[in-house]
Amino acid sequence: MATNKTTPFKTSVNLLPVLGGLLTAGVATANDRHFTYTYESAVLPEGGREFEVWTTGRFGREQFYSRYDQRLEFEVGLTSRLQTSMYLNYKGLVFDSTDPMTMMTKRASSFEYGGISSEWKYKLTDPVADALGSALYGEVSAAPDEIEFEAKLIFDKQVGNVLLAANLVGELEIELRPEAAEKEWIGELDLAASYRFTPNLSVGLELRNHNEIAEGTWEHSALFLGPVLAYASKGWWVALTVMPQLPSLYRSAEHGGGHGRDLHDHEKFNARLLFSFHL
Repeated sequence: MATNKTTPFKTSVNLLPVLGGLLTAGVATANDRHFTYTYESAVLPEGGREFEVWTTGRFGREQFYSRYDQRLEFEVGLTSRLQTSMYLNYKGLVFDSTDPMTMMTKRASSFEYGGISSEWKYKLTDPVADALGSALYGEVSAAPDEIEFEAKLIFDKQVGNVLLAANLVGELEIELRPEAAEKEWIGELDLAASYRFTPNLSVGLELRNHNEIAEGTWEHSALFLGPVLAYASKGWWVALTVMPQLPSLYRSAEHGGGHGRDLHDHEKFNARLLFSFHL
């Protein structure tokens, strides 16, 4: 990890005005999202295009920890049921670490290229016309030192002004090391509900249950819960989720045991902002 004395987040923040210039005057049917962690079954129509800016903030571990993950996504509807997208991924990080020999705490910062991702999503059923909306999702990510494979089963249902959604997620992360590749399995359950107060505005809650298995050992079952706010207008939409970490369902002895928050691999507080332009 390269150390950089400059603030790593200026680059990410300054991207937003530049990306605003990509907004065109054309009208397109949108794939508006009402949640930021939980996916819905809707896909873009054939020929539809969107450009999305993702910003995920992660704050607070056992010591000072502040991280921003930035994703830039270009999304295209291939058919009435199939869409694909490409991502560029970046990460900015500031953290404290204590030297076990001197017991002195030092602060370091970095800004890293996180590789590229390819996403595919296929809609099976519709949340309004059918008894239950559903979709299949797959994503492959490649970074200089890591490869990730992710799959989701997506379910949702629209009942009047209420939208319910659930995702079953499985992920394999392979960290590429000189001595040997290290594998980590992730299982996640995402649940969400929102209420549409106006045709443009919805408010709801999202719940994440994140589980990690490394080298055959179940490390933790972390919980996050928080509010989500989404607003859609002609030409763009935005969604924001704020998620503090709750007491864990499980922590291994290495992660502190018991049911406290897992601050080894996760943060006290997460927040995600999605901002999308229709192209």
